This record gives sequence, structure tokens and C-alpha cells, in this order.
Amino acid sequence: MKKIHLNLKCTLPAAAILFVSFFSACKKESSDPADDFQTSSQEIGLMESMNTEVDNMVAQASQNGTINMRISGNEDQYSMSSCAVITNDTVNGVLTIDFGSGCTGRDGRVRSGKIIITHSGGRYFDPGSTRSVTFDNFFVDSTQIEGSRTVVNNGFNSSGNMNWTITATNMKITRPNGNWRSWNGQRTREMTAGYGDSTWVNDVYLINGSGSGTDHHGNTFSTVTSNLVRDNSCHWIISGTITFTPSNRPQRIIDFGNGSCDDLATVTSNGVTRTIHLRR
Repeated sequence: MKKIHLNLKCTLPAAAILFVSFFSACKKESSDPADDFQTSSQEIGLMESMNTEVDNMVAQASQNGTINMRISGNEDQYSMSSCAVITNDTVNGVLTIDFGSGCTGRDGRVRSGKIIITHSGGRYFDPGSTRSVTFDNFFVDSTQIEGSRTVVNNGFNSSGNMNWTITATNMKITRPNGNWRSWNGQRTREMTAGYGDSTWVNDVYLINGSGSGTDHHGNTFSTVTSNLVRDNSCHWIISGTITFTPSNRPQRIIDFGNGSCDDLATVTSNGVTRTIHLRR
């Protein structure tokens, strides 16, 4: 069983946070004035950022009551001051991560509000265990996160890897200007390396899934996540694709590469492919 032996600190994986704006290197498409090439990619990056961020925090907090992701080479790079309070109501099976009125990390971002995890069936790495995740006035900087996520531990698959089914229901991200994007979806999070020790940096996850949603314009969209690889020793997604299909705009395919740990990805739309740099 994976065990965590870390001090309580308020941290978030920087590899996840970078996706809030990592497509800023893309140029606008004249055929897409309301929701251009760059903006669409930023929004999908933000969705993936929140998926990964929440999944990692839920895993760590549920397993040992801490949230302290460490990256190889600089173990305290993303540590924050002890500004999050984690409480575990064992009677009712409720774990609360409380960022209070503002918890500023070394990444410069401010988290506030609460993430509430209702759990049953054991810890995160126990087969059959479940987690229901909701948000209480939760903000990252001035962006509000709402909705719920259900995490079910499926045990070991035919490849011998532990895996989880994660269902997002009415997830919504609202920016300071009032623009929002909401979605529902389901994904499988498969642990392909790192199971059974107390080290987080060697954990590798394979992510597949799909989703659909709408935005503040009333436009609908669908996404397909194919073989995304999240290696905790790297700041970035190292391979896999996200296919984003708006109802009234060209499809975009975001390709994270062939496994190298670098800040490069490509975005293909209308037969045109651009190489972009991912931001931390």
C-alpha cells in the first residue's frame, strides 16, 4: 500500500497548475473571432489542470492526511507555508481541506475556500474505496471552481495496475470577467509505476476518458483524452493527446509528444500544426 510520510503543507502540483495558461504561445485564427485558437486551448488546459490538481490532492490527503507534492531535483520547489488545515471526521467519513480566506504558495497563486472529500471503504489505495469531492467557495486566484467529482478504486486491472474511475459532474470554472465553462465527463486513472512504496516522485499515471460541456456563449463541446501520461518526476504531461471538438468551430488536437520531459506540445486544427511551449 502506498503510504505518505510528509509534513502537512499546503501544496499543489505545479505540473498541473501550469496548464491554466500554457497555450499563450498560439496565434489567433481569423476564422474563430469569439473563441480563438489560443483561448480554446487555454480553456481545455485549465480543465485538465483542475482534473489533475484535484486528483493529486485527493489522493494525498485521503491516504495520509497531507498534501505535499514533491518534484525531483528540488523537493521543496512547490511547498507552501502551513496555511491549509486538513480535518478528518472519521465518524462521518468526511475529510476537509480548508484554505481559509487565502493561502499563498511559492507559485504565487492564492487558494481559498474548501475542498470536501466524503470517503468510504478505506484509503485511496484500497480496492473498492470511494471518494466524493465537492467544493465550498473554492477559488484559485480569482477563478472559482464548482461541481463534484467521484473517485472509485477499481483495484488491479488485467495489466496488474491499480486504477480508478473518476466521474466529473457539473464541474464549472468561472473566470474573474464572468466567462465560464462547465463540463461532465468520465476518465480512468491508471497507475503504471510507483505503486507500493512511500515515494511520490516515481509515480506515473495513464489517463483516458471523455467529456462534454458548454460555455458562457451557449456553445457546446466534447473532449477525448487519449493515453495522457503524467509522470510525477516531470513538470509536464509527457505524452498523449486531448481532442477538443466545439459544436461550431474547428476541432483541435493537442499532442504532448513521445515521452520526453520537455515543455513542448503541438496543436493541430484545420490541417495546420503549431509547436507551442508549455508554461509552468
